[in-house]
Amino acid sequence: MFVTRMTTVARASRRPAVAGWPPIVAPLLLLLLPFLLRAVALPASVLDPDEGLYLVQAIAWLKGGWPYLAVWDMHPVGAPALLTVAVALAPSPLVALRLAGMVAVAVTSLLLMRLVMRLGAGRAAGFAAGLLYACHTLVLGGLATNTEILFAPFMVAGATLILAETLAAGAPRPGLAACPPRPGMVFLGGLWFGCALWVKQVAGLEASALWLTLACVALAEKRAGIARVLVLALVFALGCALPTAVTAAAYAAMGAFGEWWHSNVTVLMHYAAVEDGSPGLRRGLAAAVGFLLWLLAAAALLGLGPRPAIRRGALLLPWLGAALVQAVAPGKYFDHYFLMLLPPLCALAALGLQAAALRAARRGARAGAVVVLAAAIAALPVSAMLLPRLGHGFGWRGADPPAQVAAIARVEVGPGDSVFIVNWHPVVYALAGLDPPTRFAFPSHLAGLHAGLTGLDQDAELARVLALPPRLIVIAPARWWLVRPAARAMIEAALVRYDRIAQVEDGDGRVEVWRRR
Repeated sequence: MFVTRMTTVARASRRPAVAGWPPIVAPLLLLLLPFLLRAVALPASVLDPDEGLYLVQAIAWLKGGWPYLAVWDMHPVGAPALLTVAVALAPSPLVALRLAGMVAVAVTSLLLMRLVMRLGAGRAAGFAAGLLYACHTLVLGGLATNTEILFAPFMVAGATLILAETLAAGAPRPGLAACPPRPGMVFLGGLWFGCALWVKQVAGLEASALWLTLACVALAEKRAGIARVLVLALVFALGCALPTAVTAAAYAAMGAFGEWWHSNVTVLMHYAAVEDGSPGLRRGLAAAVGFLLWLLAAAALLGLGPRPAIRRGALLLPWLGAALVQAVAPGKYFDHYFLMLLPPLCALAALGLQAAALRAARRGARAGAVVVLAAAIAALPVSAMLLPRLGHGFGWRGADPPAQVAAIARVEVGPGDSVFIVNWHPVVYALAGLDPPTRFAFPSHLAGLHAGLTGLDQDAELARVLALPPRLIVIAPARWWLVRPAARAMIEAALVRYDRIAQVEDGDGRVEVWRRR
C-alpha cells in the first residue's frame, strides 16, 4: 500500500519522550519559545507596514466600523478580526499586535509537532519540526504579525486532518481494509482551510494541493470511487467556503456586498500588474534561499530513510510545491511571502533529520541526535536575528520613530482635528489613539502607487482630506517616490499653509511633522 495504517500512528503515540524528557516538556518548550524569542520585537511599533493597517482596522472595528467601510484594504477581514480580539484583551494596541504573532507561532509550532507525529514519526522529530518553525519565523519578515503568520495555525490544523485521512487513519483496527475518507473529517479539514482563506486568499492553492493529495491516494488505493471523491470534494469545498461566505453575507446584509466583492475579488485581478518597487526575482529569491537552505538540506536527508517513511514524507511535497507557487506567483518576491513554505518544509526537515539519525546514531541516542541537529539548524536564524540587535540592547533602549510622532500628535491634535499620514506608517493612528481622516489609511491606497486598485477617484478623496484641513501632516521625504506625481503636487500645494514643527530620524531618513498655521 502507498501509505501506512492506523497502527503506525498508534505506535507513534506510545513512543518515549524526547531525549528522556517527561512528555510535557517538548510541548511546553514549543509553547514558550516563541514568546521568549519574539520578545525582542515588543518595543517595535513597525516591523512591516501591513501589520499597522490591520491594527488600525481592528481598532476601528471595536468602535463599530467594519473593514472596507471604515478602513479599506485589499485583504480579507481575517487578520483585523483576529487582532480585534487581541486588542480587546491586551493592555495596549502595540502589545496586542505582538502577542497575536507570538500566539500564532506558538500554536503553529505545537500543531506541526502533532502533524509530524501523525505521519508516523517520533516525538523528537515532532519537536524538531516545531522548533525549526518557531526559529525560522524570526527571519524573512516573520517577526511582524503578518498574514502568513496568522493563517499558518489554520493551515497546519487542516493539513493534519486531511493527511490523517490520506494515511487511512479511519481503519478500525489492524488487519482490516482501510476505510474511505470520512466526510466529517474532510469537512472539518476544509473548514480550517477556510479560516486560512479568511485571512488571505492565497491559502487556497495549498488547500487544493492537500485535497488533491487525499483524493489521488484514495482513488489509487481504491478506498473511494470517482463518485464518492466528487461528493467529498463538494464537502471539502463547503468547509473551505463557509467562513468567507458568512462574511460576504454579513456585508450583503449591510448593503455593502459590492465593496466586499471589489476588495476581495476584483483587486486580485490587478494587484500583480502594479509596479510598486517590490523586490525582483534575483533579489527576492537570494534572500529567501539563504535562510531556507539548511531546511532544504535537512529535508533531502529523508531519502536516507526506509521506504515507508519516504512515502509518508512525499505526501508533504504537493503542499510545499503549492506554497512555493503562492510565494512567487504575484511576481513581487517580498520576503514574508516565503514564510508560507515554512510549515511543510519544517515538517520535511524534521523527517529528514530523523532518517539521518536512524542511519547514523545508536538506538538509544537517535532522539537526542534529532534534537541536537534541529537545534543546530534553528540556531542559524536565531543568530541572524539577534546578533544585529546586540549592539542596541535588542532595541529596548532605542527611540521608536512612530511612537515619537504619535506622542507629538497626542499633544497637537485636539477634538475635531486630525492627523494625515501621507507616505509613512499608518500605525501612528493606532499609537496616537486617533481615527484616520479617510478610510484609506494605508498611504499607498490614497496618495500612493496602489490608488488605482481602489476603483475610486483618489485625487478627489485626497482633495477632500486636505480641505478638512488636517491639524498635522506627516511626510517622509525619502519616500516621495512612493507617491503619485499628481498627489505629491496637491500635498506640496497644501503645505504652504503649514509649518514644519518637528522631524524624527527614521531608518530611511527624516520624517517631518507639519502643523497648520
